Amino acid sequence: MDNNNNNTATPPNPGTPTKNLTPGLRSSNPGLLMDRRRLDEEKNSLEEIALGHKSPNKPLFPNLHQYSLNELSNPPTEEELQNYKDVSAQNLPPIHKREALKRVFVNRDIKLDRIEFFGFDMDYTLAVYNSPEFEELAYDMVIERLLEIGYPKSIKKLKYDPNFPIRGLFLDKELGNLLKIDSFGNIIICIHGKKKLTPKQTSEFYPSMRVSSDEIVKNRFYLLNTLFTLPEACLYSDIVNHIETESSLRLTEEIADEQQQFNSPPLSSLGSNQENPSHEIDGDLSFSNLFQDIRTAYDLVHNDGSLKKRVLADLPKYIRKTKDMPVFFDRLRQNGNKVFLLTNSEYYYTNSVMSYMLDGFDPKYNSWKDYFDVIIVGADKPRFFSEGTTIREVDVETGNLKITNVKDRFEKGKVYHGGSLSLFQKLTGAKGSRVLYIGDHIFADIIKSKKTHGWRNLLIVPELDHELKVSKEEKQTYIHLMNLEFIRAEIYRGLDSQSTQPPDIEVLLKHIKDTNEKLNLAFNKNFGSMFKHGSKSTFFSMQVQRYADLYTSDYLNLLNYPLFYHFSANPQPLPHENITHPTFEASSS
Repeated sequence: MDNNNNNTATPPNPGTPTKNLTPGLRSSNPGLLMDRRRLDEEKNSLEEIALGHKSPNKPLFPNLHQYSLNELSNPPTEEELQNYKDVSAQNLPPIHKREALKRVFVNRDIKLDRIEFFGFDMDYTLAVYNSPEFEELAYDMVIERLLEIGYPKSIKKLKYDPNFPIRGLFLDKELGNLLKIDSFGNIIICIHGKKKLTPKQTSEFYPSMRVSSDEIVKNRFYLLNTLFTLPEACLYSDIVNHIETESSLRLTEEIADEQQQFNSPPLSSLGSNQENPSHEIDGDLSFSNLFQDIRTAYDLVHNDGSLKKRVLADLPKYIRKTKDMPVFFDRLRQNGNKVFLLTNSEYYYTNSVMSYMLDGFDPKYNSWKDYFDVIIVGADKPRFFSEGTTIREVDVETGNLKITNVKDRFEKGKVYHGGSLSLFQKLTGAKGSRVLYIGDHIFADIIKSKKTHGWRNLLIVPELDHELKVSKEEKQTYIHLMNLEFIRAEIYRGLDSQSTQPPDIEVLLKHIKDTNEKLNLAFNKNFGSMFKHGSKSTFFSMQVQRYADLYTSDYLNLLNYPLFYHFSANPQPLPHENITHPTFEASSS
């Protein structure tokens, strides 16, 4: 591989035909700046007129003839901008945004024309697993392992519920609860088994109603923040519920210290076994041991190859295949970018999955390997981003590792196993902000690569599609909530320190609470939105905001942007800035 640091991509000159691009690509449009907006508005207007939603004589842009925007070239010249007359904030048309489901969302600015290396994870990033088929398979296989180590045969009837879990939950290994917490560690929802506890019940187990950072560090809580953990969350709750209501086993609490034991109410207050005295107790099982058994069984079906074997036996059932994937990678290569694959999966699995997704689409590429400059399997992320492991070349005929070390360069078409980021950077020159790494794992893919070496990143969040659809469907609920908050603000208008009698707003607060609850249930009947709960941001949302430069539901959404696009983040003003400055929105997507 050519270790040349000067092969940065040069954006095409707007208005000039771009050479060697596949059909469907285009450069920017010459002409007047507002032409495309005007055409879009005319098209939308005609559709609204046809549906009877709009009067034919209603102007698209009131008083548009006086806007100097109409006279700007695309892009504007220096002379035009020097003499440009600003449109007032109230009359400025909305900034253009792509369709929400096709959008890449921006936390920090990224200029794609400065990205030299595009890196990709495979599982749940390039290889999009079909849901709920894949989760059902993993769930059922873990149950089979638990039966082998002595769990009651009655758990075989349990089935995966795709509507139960969400990502970003905390599993309390000592008390057997699933917790949804906000960005400050406050507990929002507590579910034990399949029973949602009231705030009063929750406070009995967590007097502070918080999950402290110390408790997270001490490993009491397990963060369910990957798509692979969804079946685990569901199975853990299902078994807790099953044992406490139907089994002869008894779940017990493991107490860390006397003070915690003093503060914790008896487990019988959760109901379950005490409500079914006819069950004979046939043994004890702690919540912590149950967690460890499920965790171990889940690791086994992943690491011994049994789960992957079932997937490979029916790839169309479990993995998405789309013709857009080879088009995307071909455009990266035509643009002069270096492309690498960095996955924890072993070669035999990676080869089968990538062949299924990429081979046979484009005659220019004989094999899926031809789309990539560097291929690393068995990377052992997040360890790859720190000390790493020994790197070996893979014999692609046998799948065995070669004994010789990789010393001076990666060769295109070859496959490597293991390694470390320091070696990768040494052999490729891929450093810092010139790399955009795309993955789904908030810790292994995003946090470690960013904090350790400053790679730019794009986080894949498939659940975004659902969140955006629900938000659109519940638009009227949002509007009603805004009205209720406006009413609350009006009630307090004019009240100051001289006011001694607080207004009675219990009825209003109940309406606000009920509306928030309706909104939460629209996302998920158990835990609500993955990103919000009322006005509170979740812990998962905080991680996305803090560590993900960009995020989207599907990496193929990058097809909707030119490879010289500048992603610009919206400013995050302090409350006083919303008063002193008009609301500003960047052209981020």
